Amino acid sequence: MIYLSIGLLLLGIVTALNLVLVLAVIRRLRRHEQERKRLFGTYGTLESGPPADEPLPAFTAVATDGTPVTSDGLNGREAALTFLSTDCAVCATAAGDLPEFARRTGMDAAQMVVVIAGDDETAAEEMTAPLAGVATVVREEASGPMSTLYAIQATPTTVLVDAEGTVTYARAGTNPVLDRLPA
Repeated sequence: MIYLSIGLLLLGIVTALNLVLVLAVIRRLRRHEQERKRLFGTYGTLESGPPADEPLPAFTAVATDGTPVTSDGLNGREAALTFLSTDCAVCATAAGDLPEFARRTGMDAAQMVVVIAGDDETAAEEMTAPLAGVATVVREEASGPMSTLYAIQATPTTVLVDAEGTVTYARAGTNPVLDRLPA
């Protein structure tokens, strides 16, 4: 009977120690997440795209509806280019947020260019669906010419351009701009 009592006592001590360690790990993870949000905002962002305060790299592409799309066509007004990938887990969510982004910024489909890279046709169609009438969609293979030209390191990436054709913002993240816009 004494061995059973000692065994149960040891089991209780080990269980209590395990509980203390698990609580310490949870507290550490919460602090880590708060620090990440403090440094990067609600969504973690990553440098991706052309450098800010530089001219928008010149491009020529063909939209999914067959119309030509050029960097010159964006001159004279603010514009946004968003780079998505069919193998990106959060890109479909980011594509779904673009109509709200367009509404809040007042941009029309000619001012918003969305580049969807990758070979998964089903994922590309799912990303394209919410963009009808909201953005001009360009499709390309993974690491295609526009993604390479714009030095896209991660997706989704948003590039904002002012009316003079200068890059004002370029970052990767699920929604790096929308959470900073006025309602």
